Amino acid sequence: MAIDSVTKYQQYIDEAEKANMQTICFSEHGNVFNWVKKKQSIEEKGMKYIHANEVYLTEHNDKESGLIRDNYHYMLIAKNLEGAQELNKLTSLSNNKDDGHYYYNPRITFEELFNTSDNIIMTSACLASPLWRAIKNDNKQMMNKFMDFFVSNKHRMFFEIQYHTHPEQKLFNQHLHSLSIETGIPLIAGTDTHALNRSHADARKILMKAKGATYGDEDAFDLTFKTYPEVVKMFEEQSALPRNVYLEAIHNTNVMADMIEEFKIDSSPKYPKLHDDSEKVFKEKINVGVIERGINKFDKVKKDTYFKRIREEFDTYKKVGAIDYMLLQKDVVDWAHSNDIYQGYGRGSVNGSLIAYLLKITEMDSIKHKLNFFRFLNPERISLADIDLDWPPSKRQDVIDYVATIPGIHFSEIITFNTVALKGAIREVGRALGMDLAIVDAIAKSVFKDDKKVDRVDPKYLDMYPELFKYVELVQGVIVSIGSHPSGYIVSPVSLEDNIGLCYTKESKYPVSQINMKELDGLNYVKLDILGLDNNEIINETCKLAGIERLTPDNMDVDDKDVWNSIRESGLGIFQWESNSAQAYLKDLLSEETIHKIEEQNDMFSYIELFSIGNGAIRPSGDSYRQALANGIFKDHGHEALNNFLKSTIGYLVYQEQIMNFLVEFCEFTMAESDSVRRGLSKKEGTEKFLPEIRKRFVQKMNMDYGETEEDALAVLEPFLQVIDDAQRYGFSDNHSNPYSHIGYGNGYLRHYYPLAFLTVMLNINNDNIEKTGQIINYAKTRGIEVSPIKFGKSNADYSFSEGDNTIYKGLKSIKYLNEKIAEELLSLSKNTYASFVELLVDLNEKTSVNSRQTDILTRLGFFREFGDISLLVTLHKEFSSGRSQYKKTYVEKTKLKRIADLIDEENRIRTENDYSKVMPNEEVMFQKEMLGYSEAVFPDIESGWCVVTDLDLKYSPKLTLYNLRNGDERVFKMDKKTFNVKDKALKIEKGDLIEITSHKKKPRQVPDGNGGFRATDQTDVWITGYNKYKNKENA
Repeated sequence: MAIDSVTKYQQYIDEAEKANMQTICFSEHGNVFNWVKKKQSIEEKGMKYIHANEVYLTEHNDKESGLIRDNYHYMLIAKNLEGAQELNKLTSLSNNKDDGHYYYNPRITFEELFNTSDNIIMTSACLASPLWRAIKNDNKQMMNKFMDFFVSNKHRMFFEIQYHTHPEQKLFNQHLHSLSIETGIPLIAGTDTHALNRSHADARKILMKAKGATYGDEDAFDLTFKTYPEVVKMFEEQSALPRNVYLEAIHNTNVMADMIEEFKIDSSPKYPKLHDDSEKVFKEKINVGVIERGINKFDKVKKDTYFKRIREEFDTYKKVGAIDYMLLQKDVVDWAHSNDIYQGYGRGSVNGSLIAYLLKITEMDSIKHKLNFFRFLNPERISLADIDLDWPPSKRQDVIDYVATIPGIHFSEIITFNTVALKGAIREVGRALGMDLAIVDAIAKSVFKDDKKVDRVDPKYLDMYPELFKYVELVQGVIVSIGSHPSGYIVSPVSLEDNIGLCYTKESKYPVSQINMKELDGLNYVKLDILGLDNNEIINETCKLAGIERLTPDNMDVDDKDVWNSIRESGLGIFQWESNSAQAYLKDLLSEETIHKIEEQNDMFSYIELFSIGNGAIRPSGDSYRQALANGIFKDHGHEALNNFLKSTIGYLVYQEQIMNFLVEFCEFTMAESDSVRRGLSKKEGTEKFLPEIRKRFVQKMNMDYGETEEDALAVLEPFLQVIDDAQRYGFSDNHSNPYSHIGYGNGYLRHYYPLAFLTVMLNINNDNIEKTGQIINYAKTRGIEVSPIKFGKSNADYSFSEGDNTIYKGLKSIKYLNEKIAEELLSLSKNTYASFVELLVDLNEKTSVNSRQTDILTRLGFFREFGDISLLVTLHKEFSSGRSQYKKTYVEKTKLKRIADLIDEENRIRTENDYSKVMPNEEVMFQKEMLGYSEAVFPDIESGWCVVTDLDLKYSPKLTLYNLRNGDERVFKMDKKTFNVKDKALKIEKGDLIEITSHKKKPRQVPDGNGGFRATDQTDVWITGYNKYKNKENA
């Protein structure tokens, strides 16, 4: 599929409709990608869809006897629904990478082909057919095998002729004609279409050239879409067969199409069923939840409120058929909890369900937090229940693996199609056209997003490079590869290999669907979204490290002002508030002045509620009220009732659930109706349908309850309807915001009261993120916590902390060439007492798996610094491992004792006489960057101009990445080529060198202007104009 066409399938369908075609058969090589959408699109146009696959064939898939890359082509066409399922199953089988089916291409074996049923129609396919290769190579054994199969299945077999003028195609057509006469198997005309028209064909060649792909002789074929007259003309020009023969072959395409039975695809809800009596089990688990959540201990009035809600929700689950889905989610959660894996507090609309809380699918008591159930499930609008769960990223794969093995569930990943974006199209086409790559780069970098978030290019380039953009327009959006959805998985009660078709990607652990998310949704396949959320893991792991009960909305004090002040001071580790802009906004929102204003207007003020509102305000949906909210300004809607209604959100319509509540309270819709109306208002037809009814009911309500006239009521309503419209299009969900705000607060609570555990967990989670690690370390300093480099006797495999010295120690596991086992062994050794470094080296050699290279790494990184400075210890290790008194584990005991004594004497001499070479600062920095990915070395006594060259980019004007030895900062500088390419070889700069910047200047950044020159931007680069290079180690 990749780069085999730039034409989208819808373009073929539209062209076929223009040509008054009645039927379309889509067949791609080895796959049935997007087949459901193709079928739907074709049938929407009133045409018949034919399901097909031009499969690859192999003689066998026996790995033991050796796989062969024969990979013949052969056409299989589904006669009916059973045929489509059979073909899908064969396609799925061909993609199996474990059993030899997939070998360069997805393949089925000859035997599997011979075992196909009468529900499959066949054609002999193109020049890659086994039939042509048998003829061409005079392979009588293969020829006889296939001819026997063809003749015995002549009722579902066609010999396929094609109109290409290649000599072999002509000869093949003639052979097929003879075989047709001999066997009675009819001819059929095939078109081998890969492009809509000539411009698409040219764009296809351009893309193939850019990718370095070729299809041999086929590259010269006319592979464009053909109408009936054009097909006739092509065969006429080929002149390989008599006119009556190829006309009959063309006619036989209709004969074949008439053999095809139209079929419907099952679109009923496909909830997996884990229990025979689901309703009974559901009730039992709800009752257990009532006890475990303490509902049974509430007073009578409160208990009645909860039981009424439970019954209402239960009836809805039963009506929409979602009980089995909830039991599936319950099963996954129970397994996870039994394995000490806990999901987040809740994500999305499911938090409105009290039953989900009772089943421990969420941690949100929807009555306590005033969350809306019908935002999740609406009995008047039956659709699949959909729950997303946030899992700890380190445990997410464990959850996926469990779900994949639940008995009775058919499991797969969900396919995604990766397309060429505008920038990529510019680069691909520009390269294929042989353009100056600097110009291509400048054009690609000019791409920006317009107001509708659509990629656009600087308009001046469109006129300057018309040929480039002629092809870019066609190449952009072309599918070039497949992937799988990052978090969505199908869980189906029906088999997937035959009902939808499966494949694999390079990265996929499990089979991947051959139809995409929208197609699956349309057929009502159930998916589980298994997501990962760092901040959830931070809470779970911090509580474990701190030795406290896991923090949840039920046991956290959300009114702790000390915590809120801490959150206001820094957004580090606070879910959804870590960006600079979010932190700046939070300082205003939680300021004493703003809080005071809000408390004056809302006696029910809640920090957590304000936190949730602010969460909506920092998003695009909050543009209209963001700053006013931060200033504590209450929005007046011109009527006390509406003002009171929006009192909790400072007069702003923030959440979509508020629209539903407005419709219930002021227009007397039921809650279920309110969700349908809310959704309807987002569409033009819904607006026309519902607005008159909303106006009518609102006027009645205002007249009856408040004595307002129709005129006054409408004067209040009309501006509020605009507010509703804005919120409907951009609004946030309270069901989603509330639990996420509790996660953010939980992060803040743990950071405030358990900073050592919290920051240790954060460092472990962000171990590979150098920038984030720096931010955590900087925050730790504000709390008086030291984050120490690796240290013997302190460092575990991961970051760990010591309450006694208020220090967090870096772990060893993340360091290049080191591992968890070594960390455990070293920690165990640290309990011993060593009078010399040599004695420690002996134990490392004798009692651990640490080898000489790993010891050298640890030594150079300062791990053993309690035994002396790095330079000294590096010298001692060299003496131990390769000096005159070298120590080896294989020596006999007598030799070992002699060597140990000699080495200890040598250690004492070296220490006394300081007889060792210094490790240079640049060596230390470069070694740390190699092993750690960053350097933490600083040399406060070195003058500020001295830097280490940690990277060089010489593509254009030389770019030098420099590490400042005095403060540890690293940044990029530029240098003109004349200065860089100095004649004095002693001044030539290389990666790892130590240089001193003696002079520099700032200049506007230059980029290519597309005309062979450069233009200035508003950004600035620092250019080095003078430098010294450190040359003599002895002068250090």
